[in-house]
Amino acid sequence: MKRKIELICGVSDKIPNFEEIDNSSNFVFTPDTDFNPVRLFDFDGNVVILNSWIECAYYVRGGWTDSISDFVNGEKILFFAIAGLFVIFTFVKNKVYTR
Repeated sequence: MKRKIELICGVSDKIPNFEEIDNSSNFVFTPDTDFNPVRLFDFDGNVVILNSWIECAYYVRGGWTDSISDFVNGEKILFFAIAGLFVIFTFVKNKVYTR
């Protein structure tokens, strides 16, 4: 998880206390002027722009990612591709053999 946080959020010497953040329903992340804002996506396609390294690390730890393509369902695409090819094959086969 540390590697993924470093890849998305960058390297930082800060040590976040995720338990404190998890236990506080009113935790407010303070913006960091030295941090370049990062845009992250969740599984449902929601987008959030983060303004601090700790906030970014917290969201990445929660399953958010910097690429919407991480949530593409390859099996679904493969299924529809094969089903489409099967329909085309059946249509062409019926056209050729009915002559």
